[in-house]
Amino acid sequence: MEQALEYEFDRLEAALKLWDKNPDVFIEMLGILDSLKDPFHAIDLLREGQVLSPAELFILANVCACVKRIRSLQEKTAVSGWPGKAVPPGLDPVDALLAPGSQGQPRFYISDAYSPALAETRKTCKQKQEMWQREMSRQARAVEKALGLRIPGTGEIAVRKSDHDRVEKSRSMPELGETRQTLAHVYFRLIPNRNAVNLEKELSLLKSKQREQERQVLRELSRELKQYLAVIEAASHALGELDFLLAKVESARSMDATRPEIIYPSGADDRGSGNEMSSGTTGEPGHSSGYRTGPGLVLQDAFHPMVRDQVEARGGTYQPITIELDSVSVITGPNMGGKTVALATAGLCVAMAQWGLMVPCRSMKFSLYDLIYFQPGVEQTPGLSSFAAEIVSLKQPLARAAQKGLVLLDEVGRGTNPSQGRALYAALLQYYLENDTAGSTVVATTHYHGLAAALGVPHWQVKGLATESLDLEPRREATPAEGDGLDWLYRYMDYTLQKVGPDTPTPQDALVVAKALGLEETIVDKALKFHGHGG
Repeated sequence: MEQALEYEFDRLEAALKLWDKNPDVFIEMLGILDSLKDPFHAIDLLREGQVLSPAELFILANVCACVKRIRSLQEKTAVSGWPGKAVPPGLDPVDALLAPGSQGQPRFYISDAYSPALAETRKTCKQKQEMWQREMSRQARAVEKALGLRIPGTGEIAVRKSDHDRVEKSRSMPELGETRQTLAHVYFRLIPNRNAVNLEKELSLLKSKQREQERQVLRELSRELKQYLAVIEAASHALGELDFLLAKVESARSMDATRPEIIYPSGADDRGSGNEMSSGTTGEPGHSSGYRTGPGLVLQDAFHPMVRDQVEARGGTYQPITIELDSVSVITGPNMGGKTVALATAGLCVAMAQWGLMVPCRSMKFSLYDLIYFQPGVEQTPGLSSFAAEIVSLKQPLARAAQKGLVLLDEVGRGTNPSQGRALYAALLQYYLENDTAGSTVVATTHYHGLAAALGVPHWQVKGLATESLDLEPRREATPAEGDGLDWLYRYMDYTLQKVGPDTPTPQDALVVAKALGLEETIVDKALKFHGHGG
């Protein structure tokens, strides 16, 4: 598994380098792939021996056109620089079959070139249609001359009811038939004469014959295409692989993401040599220097892209996180100090890395996990209290405790009394310390004091509010830019994670946060008195 990820990261790195050298080529490729229609339904029909419709043949013609353009662009950047699975095989024989209809364009039409018999039927049909139109035109001119009215292309004329003579004359003419009346008009339509009726019968037979000949063309074309089923399917998969690769490259570029470094299991030998895609390196995949031991997850300047965008959209400066996580680690910090975001960022980085994506951080080291569990607060579950819902959710990772997991816990026990909540949290973490044999990484955020010390595990803490902000004396009135106090918090809050002693007190910033958010000052003052008396 590690080796497969290394290969994928090699491909991504090589594609990123190609993009930097040939940005216009990549932009054009994205446009081509964006126009591609899903061909796999048509492929399945071919495999089953079904007859493809013109719409399905159009999709295959579109695949041929895309393959031709993509291969041309890949040749400009050296095909050897692309992973083999993302280089589609040529579809010239398929293109040749579809060319009479596509005319070199990604479209399809059952043209006369497919069948001389069909071409002759269409020619005869056209002649008969023209003869019918001439016959109806002669009849229309005769009616127009008799009535002094012009007959439009619809073949229907309107005669005013007030023009009694013209109405009666129209009714008496065998060339016209009354169709409907309104308050002001009587409507008549041309009735085909005998010659026109005979021509209509001939046209009906000819069109039926034409449809059968077109179906025959589709049957023969589908039968001939089936022999190229394997190469059509291979080309379609290659286009999908290329589309996926370019999407990952786009994602990496948009976030300025980086390649994570995989920590191999001690004593494992899952690495190999060889690579589908050149990345300018030699030796083992991923430039790995050997097996490593130590923390299971190391993040430097990691960020959550969505949160960063939100922070920067309001004019703030995002603070990335740096942290090393062992088997069990505890994170403390003030309210709104970014503890939950730190968990979400760690989970996102690991999930992206295990999906073969570049990660949003300056550097990352990680070992592969069998599961990622993120418990961000309490979900509303009908019939359950917040604490009960939390316990039900925790059964998920515990049921898979024998597997290596990244378990991200956000203030477990908040829904019950502090004493029992802290005891439950400590017991849960102790369970992992005593029973985990797979090398899981458990990260727990909390406001409980002494949890890290009780367990003897690493303790990380958000720096919190800057010293100059901690004065609880009434501050000046908030400016419009500060809004509801959130901007004040964002300005003074330091979200940096620092490793502290196991027994370092948890921050006591709740009242500062409450006041900053605009809670009535008299309530905050009373809270201070209660807090000072321990009550």
